[in-house]
Amino acid sequence: RSKHEEIELVSLEEFYREAPAEISRPAITLSEPHQQTLARLDWELEQRKRLAEKYKECLTSKEKILKEIEVKKEYLSSLQPRLNSIMQ
Repeated sequence: RSKHEEIELVSLEEFYREAPAEISRPAITLSEPHQQTLARLDWELEQRKRLAEKYKECLTSKEKILKEIEVKKEYLSSLQPRLNSIMQ
């Protein structure tokens, strides 16, 4: 058994529908199963790279939002003593 057999690839219909022609190469891959498998693995790799990049962007955005929340929490926690001093 090959390692690639453990990877769950997208269906053939979805592969030919979504993969760009330079990756799917239907003229070649429809008649050659080995080339088809290689093309599907290339598409899988391309998708995983894209998703990894999106994941990194989301993590960066999350960190930025968490920092903003922390700054706002500090502001709100410092507001109570100021309000108390104004009331006195």
